[in-house]
Amino acid sequence: MRIGTAIALSFLLLAGSAWGGEASRQYFGFSGGDARFVPQAGATEDAGNVNAKLGYLINQYIAVELHMGRTVTVDNSSVDDPGLGYVSPLLRFNLPFERANLYSLFGLASVRGDFPGNFDDSYSDVAFGFGMELYGSRTTALMLEYMRYGVDDSYKTFGLGIVHYFDWPRVYNPRLNHD
Repeated sequence: MRIGTAIALSFLLLAGSAWGGEASRQYFGFSGGDARFVPQAGATEDAGNVNAKLGYLINQYIAVELHMGRTVTVDNSSVDDPGLGYVSPLLRFNLPFERANLYSLFGLASVRGDFPGNFDDSYSDVAFGFGMELYGSRTTALMLEYMRYGVDDSYKTFGLGIVHYFDWPRVYNPRLNHD
């Protein structure tokens, strides 16, 4: 259900940016990397993580994002399907440079997991993190990001990925617009 929602939102963002005649403020990204689930009671679990993000720039310094992700592998094979998944609406604060962007993220997280003998529940808590984007083209950047979903029961991710901005220079950094 969540994957279907993510795909539908992606198509809406793509259609909106293609249809609108003005500069688009939307972006999306995908990342993969390492994750660690640290429950308040029970053993720590290491896993792989995949994450998708959808975002909207309010201005060059503030954006809103929606993160969706899940575990994909576990070092000790103790996670069976469905593993752990999360959805997190976030507020993003940017510090833009000419070909890079540093940012911090703050928001809420809804995490649902199934670790046999360890954790079989869901929780809602705060989420926070930080990241960096390095732009290789006008609209696409390499992304490094650390996120922590939850405080007591926490799911920590560190990922490497790619993010694509629709019509990035006109909206995100006017100094680079050479039209």
